[in-house]
Amino acid sequence: MKRIYSSRDLAELLSVNESTVKRWSDTGYISCVRTKGGHRRFPIQSVIRFVQENKMEVPELAAQMFSSRDLQANLVAGNTDVLAPPLKEAALAGDLAESLSILRAGLAAKPDLLSLYSDVVFPPLVDIGHEWAAGNLTVDAEHLASRTIRDAVVRLQSSVYRKPSNGLTAVLACYEGELHEIVLHCIASYLQAEGWAVLNLGQSTPVDSLVNAIRRRKPQLVAVSAHLPEHERRFVRAINQKVFPAAHRLGARLAVGGPEMRSRFGDRLRADFVSESILDLETIADPRHCRK
Repeated sequence: MKRIYSSRDLAELLSVNESTVKRWSDTGYISCVRTKGGHRRFPIQSVIRFVQENKMEVPELAAQMFSSRDLQANLVAGNTDVLAPPLKEAALAGDLAESLSILRAGLAAKPDLLSLYSDVVFPPLVDIGHEWAAGNLTVDAEHLASRTIRDAVVRLQSSVYRKPSNGLTAVLACYEGELHEIVLHCIASYLQAEGWAVLNLGQSTPVDSLVNAIRRRKPQLVAVSAHLPEHERRFVRAINQKVFPAAHRLGARLAVGGPEMRSRFGDRLRADFVSESILDLETIADPRHCRK
């Protein structure tokens, strides 16, 4: 997989003159490192960040990162979902470097974080969870794969363009007993890329602790992730009687998400958004609807 580009390489990739690439570099439009001889070299994370910032789709860049002809053809055609199987394979092997390269390729082919999570990150996690539940994976194998994907998502941030601060704050938390925190990391990375300040409380956050964080931090958005709450009535009561009032007293919006969340709890939860897809985050996090 190609990880370093010369000025000529990058010019050919982006269909511009080499002098244009050098000018971009000199003005700080795209970052580079210099060799001992003074030649510009552009790390893959800088290239992907540049592509994302400028909303460019460069599937050829993603294709260059793989030797498989089939993968190359699909990526050039814009089919990023073909990266899900190799990500699963890399995660099960505990190969963080390969997992990160795959995510970077996905971002290069389609510079949309939410689509990357929905099409590439989550399918392997679902498959791995099902295989563990069926007894086809041991606990250590499931933990290794999940942790590898989580760490790759976190490290991907070096390749993600961040907009200037929008002055808004979000508090994120997994509901009590919820240990699946990868979705929370994905939400955090997207919000940070959109200019939000994020307080990520992490897995299995006690409801009272979440309420205290809301009162102290005074966020404009509160997001709670719950996979499959064991005690449904307790979950609904906690959201409706504690979390929602705490958020709304401050004018914050509350989003509650997880598998089958809308179909199972949609009519019972007091929340501004009840979501089953991370793609809804684009609407949920729209700063135009948040009060500073």
